[in-house]
Amino acid sequence: MITVRLFRKDGKVTGVFVSGHSGMAKSGSDVLCAAVSTLVQTAYLAISDIYGKVDYKKTDGHFEFEVPTEHDAQVIVRAMQVGLQDLSSGYPQNLKLEEA
Repeated sequence: MITVRLFRKDGKVTGVFVSGHSGMAKSGSDVLCAAVSTLVQTAYLAISDIYGKVDYKKTDGHFEFEVPTEHDAQVIVRAMQVGLQDLSSGYPQNLKLEEA
């Protein structure tokens, strides 16, 4: 299962943590993993493009990054969240969204 955890403080997302694999197909052939990776990495890249280097950690099956509290970053993360919620509703046994 893929777990995406959004960390919040004062109503704003301050971090994104993603781990796991959906288990729907072999690594490298899994469309759900690819979709989640695309949404999360695009959000990270867009935020980095606007704000400069954003701290992140990446290992096999794990990616996390900090989110600035400024408006533009929050809009980007909200777009990512909407996409992930849609995927999660279609694949609830493979993708779990959490807030901390």
